[in-house]
Order: sequence, then structure tokens, then C-alpha cells
Amino acid sequence: MSAMPSPFSEKPEETIGALGEAEIIARARAAFREVSPPPPRGIGDDCAALPAVPENAAAAGTTLRRLVTTDSVVFGKHFDESVSPENAGKKLVRRNVSDVAAMGGTPSDAVLALVAGENLSAAWLEAFLRGVAEACAECGVELSGGDVSSAPAAAFFSATLALTGFAENPLPRAGARVGDFLFVTGTLGGSLLKKHFDFRPRVAEGLFLARAPAGTVRACIDVSDGLLKDHAALLPAGTHAEFDFAALPLSDDARALGGDPLRRIFCDGEDYELLFAVAGTEADAFERSWRERFPDVPLSRIARIAAGTKNARLDAALSGARAYEHFS
Repeated sequence: MSAMPSPFSEKPEETIGALGEAEIIARARAAFREVSPPPPRGIGDDCAALPAVPENAAAAGTTLRRLVTTDSVVFGKHFDESVSPENAGKKLVRRNVSDVAAMGGTPSDAVLALVAGENLSAAWLEAFLRGVAEACAECGVELSGGDVSSAPAAAFFSATLALTGFAENPLPRAGARVGDFLFVTGTLGGSLLKKHFDFRPRVAEGLFLARAPAGTVRACIDVSDGLLKDHAALLPAGTHAEFDFAALPLSDDARALGGDPLRRIFCDGEDYELLFAVAGTEADAFERSWRERFPDVPLSRIARIAAGTKNARLDAALSGARAYEHFS
């Protein structure tokens, strides 16, 4: 995979240090002009004044819950020089929107915070901001403002997005029971090739889950840290998941990368698919309704929740593989 131009420049005149804060903000305003409303909701005041609920929902008398999430991308951690600045910006927005999708919500407004070394290339930053703007437009997000700060060290870049959304019936992680089935959208593994930045958040699918008949979909999470770690977040205390290994959806990119397919599926991470629990008695009817609504979105029934914490079959299959940890 060929490397993109470095985010950092050795020529002072090409860096954000030569621009100064006011010019950086001016360029951000220009990049976000299509996705930032006028003040007080958009860029321009000390805070953004957001509507309590979307105007169309208020008119319909819908009761909504506000969702709030935040996520970051750090150069050298979440992307490197093999990823274009535009795609790095898109990844930042999309991974936040994926969290809202996992709660069965619709994304709304966001604020952006940047921390960068003064040798960050001004051209690279503008391309990153364009990627943020394009993903906001793609996902229906309005950019309401943000912050920019210098890093204490050179060759550093981090961007954090705080995103709000709304949901009629937020889907929790807790709520699954013994006998429920675990389903996953799409395919898993191999995200390193491109899916970690080139993916579509499952917003429509999350809304479908949240609007399923009461008691059908009991819990949901997006697969960001890998199936091994994320499936455990849905399990009630004293239970485990009995996986159907043959039903696990291995991606083409995982096949291209090679290696143990189960490790790819369980440990690669950054798949950004929805993993959710469906009541055992409703699973067949749910699958039929899904295929009618999303005929082109793969859905796999991959496990059933069972009593007991021992999962000898999974442990043996992965033979000591570790789930992703942020600080290991």
C-alpha cells in the first residue's frame, strides 16, 4: 500500500504554525460552509444553541431521547501515512455515527476539537477538514463549532468529534437473556486493508432494530474493538455465547490478508458492523423481516447465549488470542 504525503512538513511556511489560530479557524469555516448552519446553532458563538428536539419530530409530537457520543482519531494509532487525509477525516465522523447507529438513533449535531504539532502541513489539514465535511454531509450531521489547540510536541495530530443524535427507543448493550441469538450485519475481519476508514455506518439498520416489535431486539453494539471483545459486552453475567463457526461471515479482505480466519473475525476489529441480540422465539420472524427490508445487507445468525461462563470451544479455537485493549 503506497504511502500518502506526510501530515507534517519540514518547511515552516507550509505548516499551521505559519497560519496562526485565526487563519486555521477561517479555513475550517470555509471547509464546513455546507454542513454548518448559521449561529447560534453553527460556528460563531461561545456555545452552539441546539434545538431540544428536531423540528420535524417536535411537530409530530414524538418523544425522543438525546444521544451524545465522542470518539477520536490519532495519527499513528487510528491511521498512518497509508491513509489519505480526506479518508482520515471521514473515519472520524463515521466511527462516531456508528455509535449512534448502534443505539438505534439518528445523528444530528457535532463539534470538532483538533490538537496538532505546529509542523502539521496546512494543506494536509485542509484535506482532512474536507473529509470531515464530506462525511458530515453524507451522514446528515451539522458541524456546530469546535476548538483548536497546539500540541506540546511536533509530529502529533489528534482530532476528536463530539456528536449528538436522537432516538425514540435507544438500544442498550444490557438486556440480552439466555436463549437469545446473536446476529451481525455485513462481514468481519480484514479491516486493515481499507474498511477501518471506508465503511458505511449502519444508521438505517439501527433504526430498523429500534423499531422492531417490543421484546424482539434486546441489546446492540457496534463492532469496533473486535468480535471477541464486543460480543462479551452483550452477555448477561454468568453466560457465554455458543458460536456457530460456520455461520461467521468472513470478509474478502480477510481472505486476502490470509492467516487464521477465526482470528481475523474475532480480533481484527474496526468492522463497524452491528452486533445485536434477538429473542430466541422471535429470531425466525425477525430474519424474514430483515431480508424484506434489507435484501442487499448480509445478516448472519452467529451464536446463541447460554448459561455458564466457560466457553471451552471458543477458547480452544482461538488458542490464547487476546481481545483488543487500548492500553496494552
